[in-house]
Amino acid sequence: MVTALPVAPLRPPRCPDMRTLDRSRFPLTVSCSSVEVPVSQCSTIMKAFKGSCCTRFSDLQHKPPFVRACPERPGRKVILLDPEKVSSPIITSLAEAQIREVSVELSYKNWSASQIIRAFLPDNIPDTDVVSGFEIVGHIAHLNLKEFHEPYKAMIGEVILDKNPSIRTVINKLNTIHSQYRFFDMEILAGEENYLTTAIEHKIKFSMDFSKVYWNSKLGTEHCRVVDAIPSGSTVLDMFCGIGPFALPLAKKGCQVHANDLNPESYRWLLENRRINHIPEKFIRCYNKDGREFVREFSDPIDYVLMNLPASATKFLDVFKGLHSGSESNSGRPVWVFCYHFAPVDSPEESTLSAVESVLGVRPCDASVHLVRKTAPKTWMTCAQFTVPESVLRGENPAKKTRTE
Repeated sequence: MVTALPVAPLRPPRCPDMRTLDRSRFPLTVSCSSVEVPVSQCSTIMKAFKGSCCTRFSDLQHKPPFVRACPERPGRKVILLDPEKVSSPIITSLAEAQIREVSVELSYKNWSASQIIRAFLPDNIPDTDVVSGFEIVGHIAHLNLKEFHEPYKAMIGEVILDKNPSIRTVINKLNTIHSQYRFFDMEILAGEENYLTTAIEHKIKFSMDFSKVYWNSKLGTEHCRVVDAIPSGSTVLDMFCGIGPFALPLAKKGCQVHANDLNPESYRWLLENRRINHIPEKFIRCYNKDGREFVREFSDPIDYVLMNLPASATKFLDVFKGLHSGSESNSGRPVWVFCYHFAPVDSPEESTLSAVESVLGVRPCDASVHLVRKTAPKTWMTCAQFTVPESVLRGENPAKKTRTE
């Protein structure tokens, strides 16, 4: 039996001098073991190896055919094999089998996007910074390129467009999120300049102008977690609702949702998404106000408040101070809060709870912190969950209270 030796992964030729994508510069000729057999014996071999005859090309996006015609010998086929399979009993038992080496020609179409991009990026850029993953929102691919990608960004966009048939637009984020309306400037790297798209999450369609609203598909799991945690029939205030990733599924499950966003474009698409998902207005009311104004003007009893604005949500916790003062109907009714925050990676829980306490003046006794996701190597997005202390809602001096109220 032949022992297989380690085989180096296939990679396209290096092109570090490339600045304009030239798809003709990625050919590679690979020598491969094969067996030539009559057509009638092909199915026997394929069944014996369960269709996995040659793993040499397993990391390619578009694999060459393993079974190919034999032009010089009609009625026979050539099957590509891993070297150790050439000497297997199933092959040696075939009287008419002929073992030989064949050349397989690879080209641009065979390689994956990350393999092509690695080929033209400089050697000093580590593999971890090769663009291999990106957010997809409908037909849009959204990248967060770094400064050293700048000379290669047009090529990166073209490659991603080539290798992903469902993608029609490739964009790059240019700066941090707009502090007031929560969207970012972007540039087109490749494809059509079309920002109108639709994402599907929680079995709900979310239409949007991606250039004017905030949407992050990576938060889908968090959206589901919170929606599942809130009971049907609850009254929910969503202070910074965006286009409705929390608000719409909560309304669909039967909550009474009041959804607010300061961004006029988010408000517009929230109304549109309520319409296209056929969610009755009686389950979701939409507002275009400042977050504090929205909460202070709401006079009915509240069960839950969502505060998904991690860059500054904790600062808005002051809206709960005295919220129930002078209101006997709301007195004693707990108000649950989900408040998002950006925290340092070395102490995310304590940092989040300290931020809550610094505004409320007291740390809620039932407060907990959920780690949502890392947004940067040194930053966690967190979610503080707690009921607002009754003393805060009544507007009492927190200095007279303890943390264990």
